[in-house]
Amino acid sequence: MKKYSTLFIDLDDTLFDFKGASREAFRETYELLEFGRFFESFDQFLQIYEPKNRELWLLYNAGKITKAELNRIRYSYPLEVVGHPDEALGARFGTEALGRIPHKNMLLPGALEMVDYLSEKYELFILSNGFMELQSQKMATTGLTKYFKRVILSEEIGRNKPDPALFEYALEVAGACRESSLMIGDAFETDILGAANVGIDQMFLNVKGEKNLSFTPTFEVSSLCEVCKYL
Repeated sequence: MKKYSTLFIDLDDTLFDFKGASREAFRETYELLEFGRFFESFDQFLQIYEPKNRELWLLYNAGKITKAELNRIRYSYPLEVVGHPDEALGARFGTEALGRIPHKNMLLPGALEMVDYLSEKYELFILSNGFMELQSQKMATTGLTKYFKRVILSEEIGRNKPDPALFEYALEVAGACRESSLMIGDAFETDILGAANVGIDQMFLNVKGEKNLSFTPTFEVSSLCEVCKYL
């Protein structure tokens, strides 16, 4: 087994249940702002929001839109679709929902046990495309902070995973060499391909059972409970 000293770990949907926390926060905000006036149901709202959100995040990660554009468009888009365009109300929804998400104590199964085990053997760093104002609060709420040397965010240099510049920056910040580093994440294109492109080994958390990957990651697991058997 190759000897690692530094582990870079994605946060959202790798350790923190971002999908679950978002759904709770969105439902609360939907009810608070009485969005039932505009939508047949909360599920209809999500069915409009989620595909557009995924599309916009791909553009954001590729550097084709800004954070401000991402947030402006994704929260106003559902209102436009149902014939009630209101950018100010969309912005209010976004502010309210984003303010609630990091206060949700929602880790994925096995996350705390995994980082507790790994922190005894390796230096751990969060490497995330998430927003600065949210990630530290998520860490504090879920009790993750004490296990990590630092949270490294794409906003610090204005480059998102999979941009090689962010991985190079992470190595510099961590004082690590690529040969003894490992990236753990759930997103193949951003976490795994991004790390591979700069010579960092990868562990793909393939919870969706994705097939026909463009290359074989160094490790592949289907749950966090499997991580420790390789490390």
